Amino acid sequence: MKHTLLALLCATGLTACHETVATDTGSSNNGGGIHIPSAAEISKGKEQHYAEQLPILQARNPEAEARASISQGKRYFLCNAGRGSSVPGVDPAVFASLTGNCPTECLDGVTDALYGENHRRYLAVALDYSAKWNKVMLDACR
Repeated sequence: MKHTLLALLCATGLTACHETVATDTGSSNNGGGIHIPSAAEISKGKEQHYAEQLPILQARNPEAEARASISQGKRYFLCNAGRGSSVPGVDPAVFASLTGNCPTECLDGVTDALYGENHRRYLAVALDYSAKWNKVMLDACR
């Protein structure tokens, strides 16, 4: 009954059932208009971000960081790109037997989307980092 009444009220034009939608006015300096970035603008920003993050990630030591995390009582695997059910550096069958022991987290940029060449290079390093981290974390999660 409630759903029927709500549907009837919305259908008759009640504005309380209508969500306001921002529209792109084409300029961010148009008297209060909202600029909605295009996919190309978002991709360009992500590409710049991963170009900056790549040398920072390359300078990190995954094995030492994993050991430090374990000593602080923080035990987790680092995820794989995409929607798979495995993690880098760990046999899928072994990982499946340990999923209840340690959660899985993802490094920044490890995703199923690819924003461009800088992101691709960053992702390759991130997955290598994750594999090394996971190999250290393996014993702590058994």
